[in-house]
Amino acid sequence: MSDEKSLKGTWAELKAASKYTKLGFYVSKPFDPHCPFDLVVTNRHNGESFLVDVKTTSIRKTDTYNCKKGDRINRVLNKMQKQMGVRLLYIQWEMPDGKAKDVHLSEVVHPKQ
Repeated sequence: MSDEKSLKGTWAELKAASKYTKLGFYVSKPFDPHCPFDLVVTNRHNGESFLVDVKTTSIRKTDTYNCKKGDRINRVLNKMQKQMGVRLLYIQWEMPDGKAKDVHLSEVVHPKQ
């Protein structure tokens, strides 16, 4: 992994942890670098927890056969993540004008159907 990609990933995880903390959740980070999730988020009032895999939003630079330039590249959970009920959280790194955009927790994807 490139240093820039690693730095973006670290920034996104910290941004997500900060957002959940501001909302009153406990947030912890796994020690295992190969863990299938990035954060454990726990409701401090009822103790319910959920797992989050944080992804930095990537935008297509060119058109493809079914996607347009500027579209968000969607990520998918792997089989284990789906079994564990991991949620994807996209963090916007940078807007086309170069300004950072804040994350909106409404962008949380709940994989359970």
